[in-house]
Amino acid sequence: MRVSSQNARIAVLPRDVASEVITAAVSRAAWAVSVATMLLAVPVVCEIVLRRTGGSHLAVPLLAIAGLLGLLAYTGLRPSTRSRIVFLVVGSVLAGVYQVSLLLADPALVDDGVYILNRGAFILVLVSPGIVRPLVALRWTAIGFVVAMVTLLGSDLIAGVPLVTGWAPTIALAITSSTYIVLAGIRASQGAQLPDLHRLEQETHRLALENQYELRAAAVIHDTVLSDLTSVMNSSGAIDERTRSRFHSDVAMLTNAAWLRETRDSVELDDTDAALRNELIGLISEMQWRGLTVDLTGGSDDELARLSPDNIAVATAAVRACLENVLQHAEIASVELVLSTGEGTVTIMVIDQGVGFDLDVVPADRLGLRGSVVRRVEDAGGAVRIWSKPNSGTSVLITLPSEVAQ
Repeated sequence: MRVSSQNARIAVLPRDVASEVITAAVSRAAWAVSVATMLLAVPVVCEIVLRRTGGSHLAVPLLAIAGLLGLLAYTGLRPSTRSRIVFLVVGSVLAGVYQVSLLLADPALVDDGVYILNRGAFILVLVSPGIVRPLVALRWTAIGFVVAMVTLLGSDLIAGVPLVTGWAPTIALAITSSTYIVLAGIRASQGAQLPDLHRLEQETHRLALENQYELRAAAVIHDTVLSDLTSVMNSSGAIDERTRSRFHSDVAMLTNAAWLRETRDSVELDDTDAALRNELIGLISEMQWRGLTVDLTGGSDDELARLSPDNIAVATAAVRACLENVLQHAEIASVELVLSTGEGTVTIMVIDQGVGFDLDVVPADRLGLRGSVVRRVEDAGGAVRIWSKPNSGTSVLITLPSEVAQ
């Protein structure tokens, strides 16, 4: 996929990007269900504890719920392997405290209140916000289910009640895992059935060159062979030395085939040429799902540039941080993303017409762009410039070293 010199709104996504967007949406939906589950548990717990114990054992389960909601917020805002591990470890402890405190308050809940006892363990199964690959999300769901079951059974043992887990964690596992399996299957089947866009582009380029060779060959044959045959046919006697010399020159040129060479070297595309643009397109699609319209503009097709995998990751992370900043602070629903190349550099500019801010009055430790964008880009050998004024929008210029395709 190429970057157009005109504004480009993404209408149809490459299959891999579309699969990642859908998987990310499913994982986010599971996270939202977790938040709703714990919020709805608050009035139910209050009603049960107040009715059965008079409220004397209410503080501990409510504190555990607050802790689980805090973990959900942390995992949702900073989705990563580390945050998911923290969520499973700390969340299992809080879910255990939640369940044990309710059982100690009223052991009879193991018979008629399992649906409220396993709320904390239930959300451990849905620990996959921010994951974009179906099989990875499936693996985390399975791990979360194992942790949830261990937490439920361990809490029953600590409270000295019969081992009962309820169906909620199993249902959560069945629904989410089946969804991820279907997505993985669709992605695999589509990958086998649909042509790879990169190979299709290479094949199109090859066919275009063959057509160019045929046209050039026809022109040369017309200008040489046919002309020489005409000279022979119209000759009334022996061929003079000048004509003979021209014949030899034409034969040497056709034998050498130098005339078939392209007027300029062609640029062979490989995965690294499109990697940055594909990453940015995937990021744009994700932001559109979240309500931010991104207009992508870029240079011509000849301005190909290659970034190292590390710098592609840096560029994508920096742009993501800028777009997140627009979502959270700019109070605007659109932003412009400009991609261009220079001699040994790739430049990305993020421009919004939002509320802006005064760089001079923001403390050095308060501007998130300094930590999430500037430091990351400078560590990769690049540079960042930021322009912003109150009510005049914000522009962030990111420059990274690259190698121009030859």
